[in-house]
Amino acid sequence: MVSINWKQIDDWSIFGYRNGQQGELMNKNTSSKQSICAVGEKLFALHGYSAVGIKLILDEVGIPKGSFYHYFASKEAFAAEVAQYYFDQRIAPIAMEPQANFKTNVTAVLSGYHQLIDFLFSDNQPRGCLMGNLMVEVNPQMVILHQTLNRLFDQWLSQFNALIEQGQQQGFIKTKLSASVLSKIFWSNWQGTMLRCQIKADKTAAKRAIVQCMQLITR
Repeated sequence: MVSINWKQIDDWSIFGYRNGQQGELMNKNTSSKQSICAVGEKLFALHGYSAVGIKLILDEVGIPKGSFYHYFASKEAFAAEVAQYYFDQRIAPIAMEPQANFKTNVTAVLSGYHQLIDFLFSDNQPRGCLMGNLMVEVNPQMVILHQTLNRLFDQWLSQFNALIEQGQQQGFIKTKLSASVLSKIFWSNWQGTMLRCQIKADKTAAKRAIVQCMQLITR
């Protein structure tokens, strides 16, 4: 099996994130709906779904209730939109490039996750992964949010699955376990790492855990 010299890529911060920096400020042309979702992303990540009321959202954004309900039918519908916003802004850009080889892709993907960790630690109080936080509180009766999180979870796994399949095809990853299983292992490691950071905020340890998981996968 082909191996990767992990010692040569120990400091993942030196690699540029080809799809742009995480957490960039939205430009002036960004719609009001996206602006509200950006505020929701922060509030839900810091306080959880249940603790965030409509009034807190309105006060933070500085809009009247009517404007909020112009875009969102309910708090649950808003949370579903925020989950989609989080995925589009934070997760979707961390994708492999089909034309690049596995070594290049794994470097870029891990760099992307490290920049996401930097973003989640950018406030005084570290945020967890928004999707993971919402998954803890959602229940089947919350149909809109439940379906949205399920769909985004599948998309997230599919995105990482493509990287694992490339690694297997190019001989960097053994095929004893399927790409699907290995993708779920990585995702579980990511969520566990983010949950642990809410108890013990250690950005360096979080970044190291992501790299170590990939090292185990490529052995």
